[in-house]
Amino acid sequence: MYTIPYVLERAAKLFPEKEVAGVGERQNYSETYSRVLKLAAYLKKIGVEKGTVVAVADWNTLKFFELIYAVTAAGGIIYPVNIRLPPEQIAYTLKKSDSQLLIYSEDFKPLANVFEGESISIDDLQYSEEEIEWDVRQDDYSVIMFTSGTTGLPKAVRYTHEKMLHGALSIAHQLVIHETPAKLTGNDVMFPQIPIYHILAWGTVFIAPYMGLKLIMGGKFDPVGAVKLMKEEGVTWINAVPTMINMLLETGEDLSGLKILVGGSPVTSDLARKMESRGIKFTTIYGATDMLAASIAIQTSYAKSKPGYMREVTHPVPFAEFKIVQPEGLSGDMGEIFFRAPWLPGEYYKDEEKTREAYTEDGWFITGDVGIIMPDGGIKVLDRVKDAIKSGGEWIPSSILESAISEVEWVEYVAVVGKKDEKWDERPVAIIKPTEMQKANVEEVKNHLLKLVEEGRIAKWWIPEEIIFVEEMPLTSTGKISKLTLKQKLGI
Repeated sequence: MYTIPYVLERAAKLFPEKEVAGVGERQNYSETYSRVLKLAAYLKKIGVEKGTVVAVADWNTLKFFELIYAVTAAGGIIYPVNIRLPPEQIAYTLKKSDSQLLIYSEDFKPLANVFEGESISIDDLQYSEEEIEWDVRQDDYSVIMFTSGTTGLPKAVRYTHEKMLHGALSIAHQLVIHETPAKLTGNDVMFPQIPIYHILAWGTVFIAPYMGLKLIMGGKFDPVGAVKLMKEEGVTWINAVPTMINMLLETGEDLSGLKILVGGSPVTSDLARKMESRGIKFTTIYGATDMLAASIAIQTSYAKSKPGYMREVTHPVPFAEFKIVQPEGLSGDMGEIFFRAPWLPGEYYKDEEKTREAYTEDGWFITGDVGIIMPDGGIKVLDRVKDAIKSGGEWIPSSILESAISEVEWVEYVAVVGKKDEKWDERPVAIIKPTEMQKANVEEVKNHLLKLVEEGRIAKWWIPEEIIFVEEMPLTSTGKISKLTLKQKLGI
């Protein structure tokens, strides 16, 4: 059966001695599976049954890993709480998810005061003496998750066992079968930096036992602590968003040989150079909470002939497909990306209006991203539709401008947003956080962009007419720059 408990059961039989390690604790897959069955028996004893939604608020810990398998083995649906959301949005998601039980670690104890159902500290969980005999089916719901809610209230999606695993394992298959810098092998040691609340650490909690890999659960993200753990445990493979990678690089530690699956926002040419100069191999991924894995960059024959191509283009994972739809009133090759795969949830939970806006009747998910399909079938994601700047009937992709501006040596973070314009509808504004404010120089940025115009990399009419310097750059709960917050603060 295509079920979550089966993945760990299989690992316990095939790879019994491979370890799952946390901070100061470790156990092998055989021990972990036994503990999961006993924890599941305890959960059933306190009322978890088929369809019970169990919310878990914790960092990437070994106990959280156990709970993913124990809750689903008991027949429940796990909700990994996005603890980076604002408090009022967390309260909203707990209610919207129909959570009946909240399990929390000490850092999130205050959530128990606002939760209307039963709650229990993760430290007070018990393990029964007897192991449960799990009986769940692949079409049972197993996981409920929420989008980050950057432009409104978070939206909920539910996945069955089969859909959750199919989406997660498509990542493994792409990285194992095809040539790509962050290629996975049976000898890798996996250490997800992506939090569990974000698509279950991009599915790594399933990929590691599925492949029999040693898995490290490092707790709360801390760049210094993470690098220390990498060295102690012999980590070879991580996943992370660009802001996390920058923080890891800033430790100054030797990270040569490390493989990184990176996504969440575009990899700038500057960050790519930094990783390459430090001996790090990276592969880009594209996906989202409401569509899971969509595409991962691989070395097609076309990609090999294009320097930097794999930084900007990803390729559909097995059984996934894309198409480009051109909105009315805009021209050119760019259009909105539609995505289709067997694991799509097909709806937002208890939200018919948002479902109609995002999922078509013939099975396509409207991503809200602007992109173009390349000759080798890869997808080049250029922007969010809401972030793309519509100027004179054409789109200006903010991500390409951001990448170009980031090549200026003293630029640490950059965001390009649209500002209303009577003549052109919108014009781009660049907002830059420099490494040091005294290095900030408008003319240097404009001269660099003019040079790129001469090289044919950008169009002259894309160049921002206004450049603003800021001391801090606001981030979303998933580590991306919050353009909405920036526009609100600057009155754009």
